[in-house]
Amino acid sequence: METNMPLAISTDYAGDFPEIEKIEHSLQKIAEHGFSHVHWCFDWDGDYIYAKSEIEQIGVWLEKYHLKCKGIHASKGSARFANQTIWHYKKDYTSSIESSRLAGTDLIRNRVDLAKQLNCHELVLHMYLPFLDFSDAGAKKRFYENSLRSLDELEPYCRDNQVKICIENLFEAPADLQLEQFDMLTNRYSPDYLGLCIDTGHANLVWGEKFTEALVQRYSDRIFAVHIHDNLGPGRGKGYGDAHAVPGDGVIHWEKFMEALRHSVYEPPLVLELNKPAEEDEDDFLCRAYNAGIRLTKMGYGDH
Repeated sequence: METNMPLAISTDYAGDFPEIEKIEHSLQKIAEHGFSHVHWCFDWDGDYIYAKSEIEQIGVWLEKYHLKCKGIHASKGSARFANQTIWHYKKDYTSSIESSRLAGTDLIRNRVDLAKQLNCHELVLHMYLPFLDFSDAGAKKRFYENSLRSLDELEPYCRDNQVKICIENLFEAPADLQLEQFDMLTNRYSPDYLGLCIDTGHANLVWGEKFTEALVQRYSDRIFAVHIHDNLGPGRGKGYGDAHAVPGDGVIHWEKFMEALRHSVYEPPLVLELNKPAEEDEDDFLCRAYNAGIRLTKMGYGDH
């Protein structure tokens, strides 16, 4: 499909690599297949801190391959069990351990620095809800006190660098608790600082075919980032789960979603957040992904 329409894809479509050559290879392939933008997702999960030299190198790569950055996936800190606080983790901005909480805010500032280098204004962030602890009202109160303290402290730095934090909907927590979370955050913080990232695959797992009304229409004035991918929706068995499949390979009603997104404050290009199947050729996968993304762009925004 020949087009000059802008479109973004996550950098980690084939995995997250420690090898420099593999990182650059992914960027080269993205550019070769017509994408105009990347969503920087390398090191989205963990406590890796980018050095100044690495941040500068990423800028050099994007310039080399004529790519722009449409959002950065920040890290919430070390990998953890999402639904309950059994242990405490490194660089966790929601932590009740002050040293870890402060380190978590430093980790997010590091990604703000990357965003500034890449002239990017959207920082996607997970805020896992340890909802299995919430039967204790005190635990819920403490979780939000710590999380909001961190967001309060990050606000001046984000504003100074013209970067908005976009809290992503996830699939681990129940729908009502996520809506409570988003309502509280959007009431507390200005849209100049904080909004949402709508992840279509996660939303489909939690709300099924009703996710457009539940999320996109409800928060249409706060959608500053999107992660677009497909899956088979709620269920169990082979093929179910957070597949990060190419749009059209699952059951999401894309016409309905794109119509709602078009009436939101979201500014294209769209961002595909996909996982390449191990058995699929890389070039074939990127070609399929690009064509699917362009179809969705035309569906929602026409040929403009």
